[in-house]
Amino acid sequence: MTTPSREGRAPRAGLYGRHPVELRDDGTLLAWTIPMILSDRCGAPAQDPRRLSRAVDRGDLVRVRPGAYADRTAWNSAYPLSRYLATVLAIAASRRSGPAVFCREAALVLHGIGVWSCPREVSVRAGRVGSSGTRRPRPAAGSTHAPFAERHRLWPRARDAAGTVPADDAVELVLGGVRLRVERLDLVLADTIPHVVPAEAAAVLDALLAGRPSGLRKAGVPAARPWELEELLSVGRLCTSGAATDRFRNRALFATAGTESPGESVSRSVIRDLGFEVPETQHRVHDGHGGLLGITDFWWRGAAIVGEYDGMGKYLGRRSYSGLPPEQVIARERRREDAICDQGLTMVRWLAEDLRRPALLEAKLVRAGVPRATRRPVRERAGAGAGARD
Repeated sequence: MTTPSREGRAPRAGLYGRHPVELRDDGTLLAWTIPMILSDRCGAPAQDPRRLSRAVDRGDLVRVRPGAYADRTAWNSAYPLSRYLATVLAIAASRRSGPAVFCREAALVLHGIGVWSCPREVSVRAGRVGSSGTRRPRPAAGSTHAPFAERHRLWPRARDAAGTVPADDAVELVLGGVRLRVERLDLVLADTIPHVVPAEAAAVLDALLAGRPSGLRKAGVPAARPWELEELLSVGRLCTSGAATDRFRNRALFATAGTESPGESVSRSVIRDLGFEVPETQHRVHDGHGGLLGITDFWWRGAAIVGEYDGMGKYLGRRSYSGLPPEQVIARERRREDAICDQGLTMVRWLAEDLRRPALLEAKLVRAGVPRATRRPVRERAGAGAGARD
């Protein structure tokens, strides 16, 4: 579902239909691997609110939101982003005053766009000035992970006289029978990209240029069409201040379709911000006979150095990219690294921990001899939200 933008162009749609939410025959939901139950206020036996409350007291269920429950064991063992999205679904299902309009990072993941860090809160649009603020749910008994907080944000642009969300600024999504309203993708980008740290912005913008959806999608669904840079830059016109417009443009111009994962996108951004030369991406290394030895994530031309971001998805056994057990993946990676280094190249590897603590990555790059940039990166204009969440 798309609607014309105020500039007369049809905005780009998200990746709807990719989310693994299944409505079961017994009325329960399987949402991002987490079994969920929505209470039936009419008192149906399986979803009777009193029965569900007793299950919460026993520690069998987690009350994610009033009227929305999750299996405790599955909730505690799920990935953080799965719990986040289950919370989004619970918020939508528990709303009695009209559907929630999800924005910021919540809208990005509902549009099927991967993010680097799991958001700390679920952002929805506030219906009026007095309803903005953060609402934190009560701690869930028996849960090692509390449900996510709910941040109500004011609409960043002019609203109609009734103070409601303009009809063409949100699209509707139905997951497992639950109706959600999601802010239009171009508006989400204009409101989010200037207000997150540069590395988080890079993960989103690179994914759009590459047409790379998140992993939270159904198998067999065709990939999205990659965005053109000009198309991405045009979204900056929807930003609400000159500073936000500048940050959006700078971040869009730095983005590339050459990265293949959020971790690679964040790596490239952090490397730039540390003052090193920005590497080329997806470098093909051949042997003396022209045979392909491998494709490295990064390459510093003229320095004989290649770089690899080691995401844990490479080593997770049956859940790994290859499906091989970890020991086989490690052995294969070691043989690949030896073959590449035999061509006179130096390889430097890093992990997600190194990106979250940039001093660790800097030490590795210095040790490997990665060259510093001849020009320091352009500093973004200071101000609220520049390089930080707000």
